[in-house]
Amino acid sequence: MITAVVDDDTSRARRLVGASAALTVLIGLVFIFIRAPHPFGWEGIDHYHDLALQLARGEAFPTTDVPWGYAYFLAIFYRAAGDRPWVPLVAQALLNGLVPILLYVLVRDELDRRTAVVAALLASVLSFNTVYASTQSSDSVCTVLFLASMTAFAAALRGRGALFVPAGVLAGIAAQFRPNLILFPVAAAAAAALLQRHPRARASDLVAYVAAAGLIAVPWTVRNYRLTGELIPTSTHGGVQLWYGTLQTGATIDSRAHNPRSFFEAPAFDYTSLAGRPLVVTASRPCEPSPAHAIFWTDRDPVPRRAAPAEAPDASTIAFTMPGQPDPTAVYFYLSVARPDGGHELTPTRGADDPFVFFVDDRHLEDLDRHRDLLDAFDVVRVLRAIGFHEPIDDARLDLTRDGRIDEGDFRAIVSMLLDGPGAKGADRVAAVDVAADAVTARFVDGSALTVPRAWSHRITDLSVTEGVAARLVYERRPMRALTPQPRPSDGCRALERVRVNDVFYRREPHWMRRYTALAWDNIRRAPAAFAAASLYRAVRLFVIEGTSDRSTNWQFAGSRVVYPLATAASVAYALAGAAGLAVAVRRRRRVWLLLLPVVYVPATICFVLTNMRYTITVQPFVLAFVAVALTARARAGAPSGIPAASRPS
Repeated sequence: MITAVVDDDTSRARRLVGASAALTVLIGLVFIFIRAPHPFGWEGIDHYHDLALQLARGEAFPTTDVPWGYAYFLAIFYRAAGDRPWVPLVAQALLNGLVPILLYVLVRDELDRRTAVVAALLASVLSFNTVYASTQSSDSVCTVLFLASMTAFAAALRGRGALFVPAGVLAGIAAQFRPNLILFPVAAAAAAALLQRHPRARASDLVAYVAAAGLIAVPWTVRNYRLTGELIPTSTHGGVQLWYGTLQTGATIDSRAHNPRSFFEAPAFDYTSLAGRPLVVTASRPCEPSPAHAIFWTDRDPVPRRAAPAEAPDASTIAFTMPGQPDPTAVYFYLSVARPDGGHELTPTRGADDPFVFFVDDRHLEDLDRHRDLLDAFDVVRVLRAIGFHEPIDDARLDLTRDGRIDEGDFRAIVSMLLDGPGAKGADRVAAVDVAADAVTARFVDGSALTVPRAWSHRITDLSVTEGVAARLVYERRPMRALTPQPRPSDGCRALERVRVNDVFYRREPHWMRRYTALAWDNIRRAPAAFAAASLYRAVRLFVIEGTSDRSTNWQFAGSRVVYPLATAASVAYALAGAAGLAVAVRRRRRVWLLLLPVVYVPATICFVLTNMRYTITVQPFVLAFVAVALTARARAGAPSGIPAASRPS
């Protein structure tokens, strides 16, 4: 047993802790250069490798989807050593070697030296942070920063007041690696004010700690506000994570991929919820550059105007800026490219007769097409409700069969139009339309189904859909003006491709953050009890690795059938041992709040979003501290009488 080699001699303790640090580094280097128990390779996950290379070349940070911390960490090494991913990984392994040392110092001063040495030894061989130090993942560096912050904060609370500001700075930097840590300094300061029996820290010291952490986020927040108009202290990724969390409830609690509500991710319209902010139009040139311009008008101002030229990211792209519009507004536009004969090539080919339609509207889940410019999912709903519930339709254009009534024949024609386009001769996808008292269901030849309930709140998410044709109908759309095709000759070299509005990251990502949040709240509103139960389940489940052969749920790789069960057993064992150690420490009236706070804070702040055990790596050292309490308690219980227990240092 580990505790058998531990005594209270200071020099022996230091040797053991030094050996723990060396072993941690050695294992990390083995994972980097020989074999790692993960499938990610050196370049890791979340595309940090590409971000760091861009930063190393002197380019601007191209996203708000992740915070700056880890990308800049990698960029420092890429700038100095070139595109050699192993260089920052070695740095990560060396930094990870500090984990046993920092944990020893923290536990020694909070509990006792013997427990601290055992915790350091455990961290050297059981820390999952060592696994992630061998790939490009923000967790590995964040763990060191956060543990260093907590060690400094603990020392500051014991009377070394000069460490409050460094502790806050480290905590602020850690939050730029793991965004959910952004409020931890506030929680830590509040806990210190409430739980310190003999507080040595003045209120001003705790305010300085929180302020130092907050100041770290200020430059990034200012940068994001200037780009997006939104207050984003870390990243815009929280919206999608919350939505994913709401998909992992009930029968799909272990896999969002199997929740049919995931089909509502794609919007029914091209739109933005960022009212009043300039609209950026981009398009790709298939051939040589030619003079181009964009013409736009709105349903508020029907006078056609030219959009202002904007800086394009490369020579193959053109860009224009249209003025920001109030909510709601329908924007119409087309692009024109000069031809050598003096004419103009239009995109779309009919120009003003069939323009692009874009909406400025924050009703993420409702029908934005007030003027019926598009054939879309809400027209599918209208036709099915007319068939099933005899609701009147005031748009004669939906009578595609031209027989004077809206019936199943029109529905079949609409499905064909949406999936194949005007004039195309696609196979009939509709198998049947079933009508019941409370719903009408369209069944398709691929086995999918789309159900429209009689109780209808005019939200797309009121529908029930399954994978296949039904799911496609939720987001497919066609211009109403093009239902009867009127082709015009086109110069393929000057017709523009990939026409997008607000596809630049500083417009796209904040909008999608809002959309995902709206989708998430819609899910919560429909099943609040299931979401609450799932969140409580995930708060505990976070500490356990659970593998599966389902490719849509877990990454499958060579050796995963062995790695996942071993990781499950290890994580369950240390979680149970940690809980036992906490119970022992509480029973002995030891001061545990500082060690326990991170273990409680992380699940409390992420249990309602998409989670897995990787998100608790930052606080695993604190769990290992409680495991060490359990082991030393067991060793003391089995020791011969007369051998004194380790005493807490003064």
